[in-house]
Amino acid sequence: MIAGIVSLLRRWLGSGGLSRLVDAYAAKKDSEVERDRLEADVIKARIEAEIEGRRNATEIRKGTAGFWEMRLISFVIAAPFALHAGAVGLDTTFRFGWQIPAYPPPFDEWEGAILLSFFGVYGVTRGATAIAAAMLGRRGR
Repeated sequence: MIAGIVSLLRRWLGSGGLSRLVDAYAAKKDSEVERDRLEADVIKARIEAEIEGRRNATEIRKGTAGFWEMRLISFVIAAPFALHAGAVGLDTTFRFGWQIPAYPPPFDEWEGAILLSFFGVYGVTRGATAIAAAMLGRRGR
C-alpha cells in the first residue's frame, strides 16, 4: 500500500506535476499583483482628474474675477445657502426655537458642498476622501 503511494508520487513528480503546481501558483500571484496595479492606476487617474478639474475651475475663476456680473451671480447663488446655514447655526447654538426646516432633497446634500466650493475647500476634501478610501481599501485585504 505504502509502496503504491510512493510509486504514484514518483510518477506524478516525474511527469511535471510539481512544476505545473508551481506555475499555477505563480500565475495566481501575478494576477493579484496585476489587479492591485490596475486598482492603483484607477485611483491615480481619479485623483489626477480631480486635480485637473480644480485647476480648470481656478482658471475660470481667475478669468471671470473682474466681471461684476459673476460676482452678482455668485452672491445670488450662495446667499440663500449661507443664510440658511447661518440661521441653523444660530438656532442650534442659542436655541431660539426657530425650527428651521432642512432643504428638500437633493439640496440638503449639496448645501455643504456649495458653501465649501466658495472657499476652495471642496476639491481638497474630495481628494483627501479619495486618498483615504484608497488607503482603507488596500488595508482591508
